[in-house]
Amino acid sequence: MSVPCVTTRNSSRRDLLKLAGAFAAFPSALLTAADGQRQIAGYDTARVPSADTLGKWLQQLHGFGPIRMTGTPQCRAFEEFLATQFTSLGFSLERDQFRLTSWECRVTDCSISVAEDGGATRTVEVIAYYPFGGSTRGKAPATGRVLCVPGTGVNAAKALADATEVSALANSIVVMDMPLVRPAAARGATPARAGLGRFPEKATPRAGGASPAGQGGRDIMEVFENRCKGLILCYTDVSNDTARHNYLPFSDKHRTLPAIWAGAEGSAYLKSVSGKATATIRCDATLTPDSRADTLLATLKGQSDEVVFLTTQTDGPNECNENGGLGVLAVATYWSKIPAAQRRRTLVCSLPTGHYASGAILDKVTGSGRRAGTRGVIEKWPEVAKRIVGQLSLEQMGAMDWVDLNGTFAPSGNVAPERWIPTTATEEASAKLFMASTAGEDPRFSNATVTREAGSPGEGGSLRSLGLPGMGLMGQPAYFFRADPKGVIDKLDPRVMHNQVAFATKMTLLMDRLTPDQLHGKAPVTDSDLFG
Repeated sequence: MSVPCVTTRNSSRRDLLKLAGAFAAFPSALLTAADGQRQIAGYDTARVPSADTLGKWLQQLHGFGPIRMTGTPQCRAFEEFLATQFTSLGFSLERDQFRLTSWECRVTDCSISVAEDGGATRTVEVIAYYPFGGSTRGKAPATGRVLCVPGTGVNAAKALADATEVSALANSIVVMDMPLVRPAAARGATPARAGLGRFPEKATPRAGGASPAGQGGRDIMEVFENRCKGLILCYTDVSNDTARHNYLPFSDKHRTLPAIWAGAEGSAYLKSVSGKATATIRCDATLTPDSRADTLLATLKGQSDEVVFLTTQTDGPNECNENGGLGVLAVATYWSKIPAAQRRRTLVCSLPTGHYASGAILDKVTGSGRRAGTRGVIEKWPEVAKRIVGQLSLEQMGAMDWVDLNGTFAPSGNVAPERWIPTTATEEASAKLFMASTAGEDPRFSNATVTREAGSPGEGGSLRSLGLPGMGLMGQPAYFFRADPKGVIDKLDPRVMHNQVAFATKMTLLMDRLTPDQLHGKAPVTDSDLFG
């Protein structure tokens, strides 16, 4: 059964023909994207898992449980599924086992109630919970006087904390607005730099309001933890429907302070009763000590020990966020069909855990006390890292765009923006390979931009920071962190994922064939090198 999908970009036939026309990756590249005439030399479309197969894999992922947080049974099921699949393809498999206290919650496990000094009572809608916040399960709920922070940002939080008498703050439930639309400097964000290419040529910008995928909160937690009874953070410039189930901030360590999220209406009410009411909050998260989480490293030997390296993440809040494991599996499936004598280099597929629980795993008492994620893979297998000649990371695949529109969370009809982030030192060479890899693919099912970025976000960031040639895919749907118990399977389109798999597969074939100097941009890559 295929994954349900929303309608793709609304375009006329004339628009689609225009999109399928020629465009350059950058001025020096003479490439025709999606012209249907050329294809990367040696690429065999019959070896790529079909969109239908990808759809079935996504359904399987959904079936393990829409939310697969690190160390939970549903996350372990996905790890073992991947282990079985890679072994069946002929890959050798190694593991790195971690322990942690896993943390799980549902919005229905949380509540906010308010008793006004005049005797009136009211409940406030809970929009989301603060991951790894203090749990009230098996304890009394947190109760304290409502105390609203005037202003926004960490400096406003610090000012209130410093100005409030210690015992009064200790007996408070602190409320703070957390607008999404803030200057980049205030968010601590690194702005993206100019692009190196697009597919289709004209990327589709996101419509609607702000995306909750950019939310923070850890800095506010650090101001108030151990200083008050509880924390209510409020979305104020996005609808409740859009912000609901947003799993942010992610990968924090275990906290002692119960913290949950409300919306704009809740914020307005809580401000009106600040200093004049008592609030009670509940966040009954389930903590499971000594949970297990496995990182997998799968290897398919080639004719040399030089390595083409793929990485992703296998834990996360929804079927979009961590389906990169299926993307890596799809590329691995293609490689497994290439005769061993024709594989010049060795393919290593990294499937790390701990992306969403790095703080809990790093805990020296309740966790393993060491790094997980791709950086942990590099530290565990340094001899593999030394042999990498090219690398790719795949995350958040197959996403259609949903936006905050007129107070509701709704489909825009477009493919969600996707960033392909190259290693800075090799960005022009990597961008050229990517743009060549778009040739022959359907522009209706992509919204890709090759972006120069000063930072190193995502699981591929540690590889790019080492200067290793390649790039990382990071999809950018607004539901990036949506931990909805129903999942986000209805927001994915396997045809979009199929395009992304095709790009990644063709790039790995070029990484297998080209010289290290070509991959580093130190030697020219000709049209013949790309297309034969």
